[in-house]
Amino acid sequence: MNTKTLLVLLLCGVCFACNAPQQDGKKTELTNENKNMTNGELREKLALALEDMKAKAIEMGIEGVATASVLNSGDTVDWIGEMKVVGSYCNRKDGYNLVAVAWSKCGEVIATHADSGDPNHQTITGELGYAGGAYDEYEGCKLAFAFSGATSEEDLVVSKYGIEKMKGYIAGRQETDTTTTFKPLVTPLKKEQFIQVTIVVNDIRKAAKAWAALLNVPEPEIWTNHLESNGEYPYTYRGQADKPCDLQMCVIEMGNWVLELHQIDNNPSTFREFINKHGQGVHHLGFEVGDARDEVIRELQEMGFDTGRTIGIYPGSSWTIVDSEDVLGVNLNIKPKR
Repeated sequence: MNTKTLLVLLLCGVCFACNAPQQDGKKTELTNENKNMTNGELREKLALALEDMKAKAIEMGIEGVATASVLNSGDTVDWIGEMKVVGSYCNRKDGYNLVAVAWSKCGEVIATHADSGDPNHQTITGELGYAGGAYDEYEGCKLAFAFSGATSEEDLVVSKYGIEKMKGYIAGRQETDTTTTFKPLVTPLKKEQFIQVTIVVNDIRKAAKAWAALLNVPEPEIWTNHLESNGEYPYTYRGQADKPCDLQMCVIEMGNWVLELHQIDNNPSTFREFINKHGQGVHHLGFEVGDARDEVIRELQEMGFDTGRTIGIYPGSSWTIVDSEDVLGVNLNIKPKR
């Protein structure tokens, strides 16, 4: 089957799905607020939920395509949809067009008002019959979310996560809270404890040469830091003892602080997560807090920050990456000593 034929079949399936009669199932009271919600407003909320799905997929260490569609309360035909690519949109090795598969799952969900992949559902032209799409209704809106790229179970986790986020956005529960206040730390970070800015790059040799030229300093030595648990300190990523990874790095002295460049391999890590999500950029600011490290971490936890993003190691010490980029715009690295 050529690409043009597959696209025609896929579109036919979605068109059929959009005009399919509603099956018996959930009934949701419509609220006045959501009766008046525009498709444009719903599309903005879809985009937010898709960003959440992307972040969830990255956290799970998977790639693929996320799709999401919503039918506004009171409407019967005009589903609106958005798509987000997470790393790769086409698995050429195994012969999957993940864009087509994800939208096909979404089409099946729209047609059946149920999660995709039900073996009792007779597949219609344009559908592939894959599990991983999820359906729900909320405040009168019908929600069809799908992910393609991993196992069916993992795809469904991401899809249901997106639906829960979308329901929150519709309800207004997860909009940015500009009134949040933070209680000052009893053991605050001090300016003199600031020791590093760490930038994740794709090509450390190229970046090191450029920074050396920019600052008119000798080109820094590049070495590899092998991150793996040892008998003294554990190495964890997102709370799990993960597979080892190799981190190429170099340091440029900047007076009282250093500029670090990192290039990471493809194994799961905080640095791979960052670069998959954002591309190159500043991963963290480092603070050396000495014996106060445990107290600082405890207080940051109480403020609501996830302090389990990474526990890293180097000879004779360890460091903690605090997941703070969504609030501070950058992560923190809290360490007792260099």
